[in-house]
Amino acid sequence: MKWKKIVIFLLIPFFAQAEQDIERRLSSVTLFSFGFNGFVAKKMPQQIIYEDVLHDKSSVLIFENIMKGGHATPEARAYAACGLWEKKEINKIYLDDSLKELQVTILKADLLTKEKLGKLILRIKLYGC
Repeated sequence: MKWKKIVIFLLIPFFAQAEQDIERRLSSVTLFSFGFNGFVAKKMPQQIIYEDVLHDKSSVLIFENIMKGGHATPEARAYAACGLWEKKEINKIYLDDSLKELQVTILKADLLTKEKLGKLILRIKLYGC
């Protein structure tokens, strides 16, 4: 029984590191895309990272950290808003006024566009992703 406690104690840093790594990867994405997009019609790597976070046991905390942290890209904040909406945590979708004018690069089908982060977050809060 004692060895189980030791194993669990030793694995805690491993799980914490994995959680930080997935948060860091999502925080640095530079393209916002859902569904099958691009010329080849496939899921973009950014969406796959988002889906990995969505299925993580600490997903709400990770999405909150990205929304509130100063290190995340506008695209990462949009994914975090989607994740919080998906997890029914809409009240945790928060965007500082200083970030609302930032541009988000969005890929829909094979069209690359830009949109203000504040406008996109408002739409996500109302309708989801």
